[in-house]
Amino acid sequence: MTDYTVPTHRDITFNEYKGIFEKYKNNNDTREITFQNELVKPFIRGVRNDLDVESCDTKLRTDKHDYLQYCGTYLDRNGIEKAATPDLVITKKWNWLNREYSLDYRAVVEVKSPFAKKDIMYNKNYKNYDEHLSKEMKRHLSATINNKVILTDSLKWEFYKRSGGGNELIPIRTIELYNLIDGRGHWKWDSVDSFNSLKYYLKDFLGS
Repeated sequence: MTDYTVPTHRDITFNEYKGIFEKYKNNNDTREITFQNELVKPFIRGVRNDLDVESCDTKLRTDKHDYLQYCGTYLDRNGIEKAATPDLVITKKWNWLNREYSLDYRAVVEVKSPFAKKDIMYNKNYKNYDEHLSKEMKRHLSATINNKVILTDSLKWEFYKRSGGGNELIPIRTIELYNLIDGRGHWKWDSVDSFNSLKYYLKDFLGS
């Protein structure tokens, strides 16, 4: 089998991070998928270019892939149990055939838009998140193998880890790249120090 060299993902600076965010804000494209693919995913890849960061929010019907290794389940309208996939999964070496190959899961990522009408998080304490968001997080923390979850809306990054067999929604670390300037949710960017703290912690959180 031929081995192919994959280009190294470049580290993103804080100015570039803010520029990408502001670009889509100003273009009125504030969809969750935009922040996921254009900002969060390349940012994580730049911090840990030795890991694979793969989209997993679109499910396929297959018996070759076990979603429950990195997520939990929910009941649909017909009472059928289905996998509740996160947006991104991070592994040392990705392989879709995870029933055949043992994967080294590092974390999954749930991405939200800071401009969404529900699931908003940047101007709230984690204890006051929408019930829908809380349920999503609990499902992710109930995965059979992966035990780490990252929640972000690009402004705030929260890190969760299952411990003691439970799935309490208490972040082990929260890093904010902004400062609220009033009681109506308006904000301004913080200094580069918070961004550097995020990169250092993210690198450590994903393991060696």
